Amino acid sequence: MFATHRARLGRTAAALAAATALLIGASACSTAGGGGGEGPAVDSEYLVAPKEGPLTIGFANSFAGNAWRTQGIYELQSYVDADPENFKEVIITDANNSVDKQISDINDLLAKGVDVILINAASETALNSAVQRAWEQGVLVVSFDGAVSSEHGIIVNTDNSEFGKIGGEWLAEQMGGTGSVFTLDGVAGNPVSEARLTAASEALESAGITIVGGAATDWDQAKGQAAASDLLAANPDVAGIYSQGGAATLGALNVIEQRGGDLIPIPGEGYNGFLKKWKELKDEFGWESIAPSQSPSIVVEALKVALQAIRGEDPGQKVVIPLPVITQDNLEENVKMDLPDDFFLPTLMTDEQIREYYDQ
Repeated sequence: MFATHRARLGRTAAALAAATALLIGASACSTAGGGGGEGPAVDSEYLVAPKEGPLTIGFANSFAGNAWRTQGIYELQSYVDADPENFKEVIITDANNSVDKQISDINDLLAKGVDVILINAASETALNSAVQRAWEQGVLVVSFDGAVSSEHGIIVNTDNSEFGKIGGEWLAEQMGGTGSVFTLDGVAGNPVSEARLTAASEALESAGITIVGGAATDWDQAKGQAAASDLLAANPDVAGIYSQGGAATLGALNVIEQRGGDLIPIPGEGYNGFLKKWKELKDEFGWESIAPSQSPSIVVEALKVALQAIRGEDPGQKVVIPLPVITQDNLEENVKMDLPDDFFLPTLMTDEQIREYYDQ
């Protein structure tokens, strides 16, 4: 049973990242067609000639081996199926974390005559030649999450530094600018994890909070729970925990519950298992949290940008989309009590689409 501990009340520091578009290069010409190895037919390093009619979309996925990636496929398929006016079909590949396989997948998608290729990349740089080849053939490329650095594709992402800043500032405010914390990080060396950790650490330390340790969790609940157990044993007096993943936050809360410890503030992410626990603790103890969330639906946001570009409107070479934030005020409308723990929120799927893929 939890011993109650009321976190300091205060305003929620949840600044949404503003959607920005970095306009680079000239806008697309109005000539339809393109492709077939004849070049992009536009005065741009990343746009291709506009196309009309239903499109064939290729999705070159670096891997599909976890719940976040699987849900992303469902989000994409649902969106394409619901809009036959703009989309003919989506062809999805899985490179199983192999750069060579992902390059081969891109080549196969080009051979199948796709109009757009979406990429969640296994490498920031190793796919650049394949991206350039697609652009030269008049195929639009949009990468997201794991983005590629090629100038011949569009990049769509949330701001992971903003993700870390939101959680770090919220935690510092809850702690009243005093005390110590440890961090539950993502994958060691991963640029997303490092960006979140760096921004959170800066926010915490500038507010007077001491960081006494940290551990990689791979954004995994079991690893997060083990890391939290070790770090709490070594640092029993921490007044908060900075976690950049909802599964790791849930693991930390499980450790505190098992030890009968006091609740302390911990930010999370839109991982449904964590949101369920948050609702339970909110209802019973008034416990608060915050969850900036890069949802799997970012693949749909990438497709929206691709559609805009392929229809002749220049969205810019780098597009930063707003970072969804789940707060004490909108928790109830995001948590899905009837869905598995490893579902991620927010989602762009309708309830009917969710039931199609997650029928219990």
